[in-house]
Amino acid sequence: MRIKSIAAKNYRTLENINFPFIGSYCTISGRNNAGKSCLIRLLHVLFRKGGIRPWLRDRYSFVYADDRTQWHNENDPIEVTYVLELSHTDDPALLTFIEKFIGKSIEKEPTIITLRYLTDTKDVTTFETFVNDIPTDTQTSKEIAVKISEADLMFLYNSTMRHEEIYYGGRGRQRFMYEVILSEDERRQLNEAAKETEKKLKRLAKQNREELNSILGRLSERYDVEFSPLDGYATHHMPFGINLKDKTVEVPLNDWGSGTQNRTHILMEVLQANRIKTTESQQSKITPIVVIEEPESFLHPSAQAEFGTVLRTLATDLGIQIIVTTHSPYMLNQEDSTSNLLLCREIKRGKQLQTELVDTSGENWMAPFAEHLGLDSNEFSSWQPLFSSHESKVLLVEGVIDQQYFEYLQHSNIGIEGLRRDIEVVPYGGKDTLKNIMLVQFVLGKFDNVFITYDLDCEQEVSGALSRLSLMKKTDHLPLGVNQSGKNAIEGLLPSSVLSAVNGQETDLVMQLGSQVSVERRKAKEELKKKYLAEFKKHSNFPKEELKHLKIVIEHINKRFSKPEKRVHRTCC
Repeated sequence: MRIKSIAAKNYRTLENINFPFIGSYCTISGRNNAGKSCLIRLLHVLFRKGGIRPWLRDRYSFVYADDRTQWHNENDPIEVTYVLELSHTDDPALLTFIEKFIGKSIEKEPTIITLRYLTDTKDVTTFETFVNDIPTDTQTSKEIAVKISEADLMFLYNSTMRHEEIYYGGRGRQRFMYEVILSEDERRQLNEAAKETEKKLKRLAKQNREELNSILGRLSERYDVEFSPLDGYATHHMPFGINLKDKTVEVPLNDWGSGTQNRTHILMEVLQANRIKTTESQQSKITPIVVIEEPESFLHPSAQAEFGTVLRTLATDLGIQIIVTTHSPYMLNQEDSTSNLLLCREIKRGKQLQTELVDTSGENWMAPFAEHLGLDSNEFSSWQPLFSSHESKVLLVEGVIDQQYFEYLQHSNIGIEGLRRDIEVVPYGGKDTLKNIMLVQFVLGKFDNVFITYDLDCEQEVSGALSRLSLMKKTDHLPLGVNQSGKNAIEGLLPSSVLSAVNGQETDLVMQLGSQVSVERRKAKEELKKKYLAEFKKHSNFPKEELKHLKIVIEHINKRFSKPEKRVHRTCC
């Protein structure tokens, strides 16, 4: 199952708005009181029945007096419309249930189910349901809504709340349940029966342990998982304690730091959802969604960047929709900006009114990142290639021409060592970009291993900003060019025969470099850079002496990336 959209009218700050959920990994962000909690509550209304532990979960329903839009004076009903996407592969149980009530098979793939809730002033809620835009009768609509609610199809994890669920540690809570809920005689009988059951549970735990190990293996911090059964107690919900092991120690999960605990609990929610998708029988299989509130909690920015990548990858690899609320730029969908919902409030006469969606498509892709980093959106215009990068080793270069040089040197044999092929070369859009310390710091946190290059002629301009980020010359960044007139850029590394050939053929462009008009100078420089690159690519038999400057740079960069344990030195965020 996937949520395609949620539309709301006259519900709290959601006066009239539609939220599209695009793709497998979607994020909800915005400032405090922007309306994020209202949207999460709407998910509760549709998906939460109270759960297997009703004392730990609230059941949400519409109460007109509390939930209507306060500044809306009309007595219009609260109207919420959910659009869901089902498939015969992932959700056969729900489709079979719907087919039973509508009296015919559903052939269309995927199937679109639309559910509309209307609550009037007397708190009476009615349901309308459409199957591929075809309305169903009143009773069928109600049955479908109840089925979805009772199927417990949303795994919700709130990182900011204490979690004391039975099989997640919290040993005090488990003992408390024994003493209050069970009598002494019942505890004795249960513990006797548990001795045999625990043996079977150990066997059942093996597959869960292997699957969780596989997911944790995506993190750079390597842990192995061990499940340990709780002494003398067995239940349908897998009562295992969880230990995490690194190279030296094995420690119960609840004794690790808050960031490690929180991250592991979130991965277990994803694992549980995937187990339902992959192990349930066709008669009971409905793929749930996973909703995570503030997964960045307790994590250092570098760990946030890694965990955000892991969650996005899991959503795609497992085919499970993951919806995240976040205040961290590292948790946003960096591959598809339209999957990032950025909420704000309309302000009239100094008062906050309805929730609105900020456009995050096209040229506005950077809006959520700018919001979280406190920057102007225009400062992101040159950084879009970085946000779609997937490699852990990244060479940042000034522009597209520099990128083409280094990518050519990854795949061509010109008689010197080539650039390592496991390095992704990404342009950052010019020297001025490096002066934005906050933005550069965010980018450094996105990647495991980063090295920065820039033209020698701008070294004095950018060195101050890089120093404030505690980045060191040669270790973290390197100017390109040689200290000679006209050679203080990447072209200064080229064989002299390339420069001579182009300069001899393009005398007009060379003359324009001395023009008093800046536009003409810039245009001539750009054209010459393209022609130097084209001339360089024509040949592969350069004398070694002519390649000595280029050879030094390539060998230095390769050496820097050959030591993965020496990550780029970053300031503490």
